[in-house]
Amino acid sequence: MVDGISKSSTSCLIKKRSLLSSAKVCLLVGERIPGSGPWKLMVGSPANLPLAQTVDSSSPTEVAPSMWNKLWNSKIPERLKVLWWCILSKALPVRSVLGRRFPIEDESCPLCGAESETMEHLFLSCNVAFHLWRSSPWGIFPICDACIRMWDWVKFLWDLKNKGINEQETFLYASLIIDTIWRTRNEKVHHNSPVDIFKCIDAVRFSFADHHAYLLPCPTRCLTESWSPPPQDWLKLNCDVRVGMDSMCAAVVARDHVGKVIWVSTKRLDFSSALCGEAAACCLAIEEAKARGIQYLIVESDSRVVINVLNGKESRWELDNYVSFCKTTSTSFIGCNFHFVRRQCNFMGHNVANWAFSNQRFGSVPISSLPEIIFCNDREV
Repeated sequence: MVDGISKSSTSCLIKKRSLLSSAKVCLLVGERIPGSGPWKLMVGSPANLPLAQTVDSSSPTEVAPSMWNKLWNSKIPERLKVLWWCILSKALPVRSVLGRRFPIEDESCPLCGAESETMEHLFLSCNVAFHLWRSSPWGIFPICDACIRMWDWVKFLWDLKNKGINEQETFLYASLIIDTIWRTRNEKVHHNSPVDIFKCIDAVRFSFADHHAYLLPCPTRCLTESWSPPPQDWLKLNCDVRVGMDSMCAAVVARDHVGKVIWVSTKRLDFSSALCGEAAACCLAIEEAKARGIQYLIVESDSRVVINVLNGKESRWELDNYVSFCKTTSTSFIGCNFHFVRRQCNFMGHNVANWAFSNQRFGSVPISSLPEIIFCNDREV
């Protein structure tokens, strides 16, 4: 089935792209990457601005077949491959595509309203897309002209390997940006939901961390790091949050010194800031521990930012209320520590959060009601 789709879509794409002229995309970086070759300043830009390297698009007949194959074999979730296929095949129902099939009242972009909603505008040059691309850890974003094509941008992302950048990571991040833009656009169109750029950026970053852990794991770390039990008489509380479009689920799993699950608690959160959700999960952990009369506890989270804030190593104004609650409540315990752990040490909390969110199970959850498969320390289920 995939081969049939690839061949027909490639043929159609080549015919369409042959009518378009060449386009340019630019990579903006803060400094020169070792071994990446010469760089040149953008025309008309002051010398103290970031450098840019110009990449010209290749002939569609040369790149399209190999790019289809690379897309289907890329290390991203399957649904994102299908989303890319819809975009690159011009099969996604954006307004400009619909307008060519039948009359519609408004073809403008629902996110910014500035231009017609084409694939290239929605995913590359819209103001929302611009801010999401600028938020990437690599500082790359498209500089669009009238002829920019999605294929050009995809090929450019994959070609970053020639400049010393991990193209698998950048393409995963780019895929999550595309997915977030499409979700946000649909929320705006169908529910008239306001567009929150900061929430979108948070969603992309935390989703990237989640997907990176199992799609692009570090073999050395995964082999050497695993969950470890607490000392005798202590409980270890592993916290995590599952983020949805307008709500979240915080989850806490308590285990003793032999690794036995003592209790599980979940809570629905009627907002969707991933960072605040991670902090709320830590608050849920100590709140439940206090209610159960626990005296010694270790709270573990895979959010380094939240743990650093709780330990006073950095400050985030949006977490002030959570920090205040944790500091006040922690005085009720003889011993209370907050530790950062990597995702591979927090799989059980992560799995419980996903399960509870999918099944809408909130509160104190009987252990017997949970599927045994989610109580694992070594993988996501």
